[in-house]
Amino acid sequence: MTLIKLCGNFRLQDVDYLNDVRPDLAGIILVPNKRRSVSLALAQKMRSQLDEKIPLVGVFLNQDANEILTYRKIVQMVQLHGNETEQEIRKIQKAGLPVIKVMKPDHQYKTQATRRMIDAGAGSGKTFDWKKFQPLESLDFLAGGLTPDNLQQAISLLKPKVVDISSGTECNGIKNLEKMREVVRIARSNK
Repeated sequence: MTLIKLCGNFRLQDVDYLNDVRPDLAGIILVPNKRRSVSLALAQKMRSQLDEKIPLVGVFLNQDANEILTYRKIVQMVQLHGNETEQEIRKIQKAGLPVIKVMKPDHQYKTQATRRMIDAGAGSGKTFDWKKFQPLESLDFLAGGLTPDNLQQAISLLKPKVVDISSGTECNGIKNLEKMREVVRIARSNK
């Protein structure tokens, strides 16, 4: 079965949707001044209302490891989108948080991060040419432009362990319960 992470949640209503559709992972953006960013207070509230069986992933971009670790009681995993060093990754992991390192399809490299995510645009909602893609290692996470319309094709072609979807579950920039249900159904139908 392909696992699924639903990311970019930024309202308490989104948490209600997550508790309804039950993805394997849920994500929140903890990068200041991004459209879907949540504050520390909102992140705490979201974690308290999210089913404890659904791990919460905090998304960061070029933030200091110490700043990231202020969220360690809220998030169960860290996703890094920037130029973080292997030393920073090690420090976060030593504090008990697994790390997902995000890479572009044409810029893959070895890392000590727990998992690697391939994303064409680091949150831009753009796909890349899946047919030409050659993963450096097995594909842990696939992100970028996944929607209910193309998710099955992406899973069939690339066989990722986890698919990560954000804007593909939205209508007019707001999470849509039916789209969330549909992508979870598609992912779970892949044995």
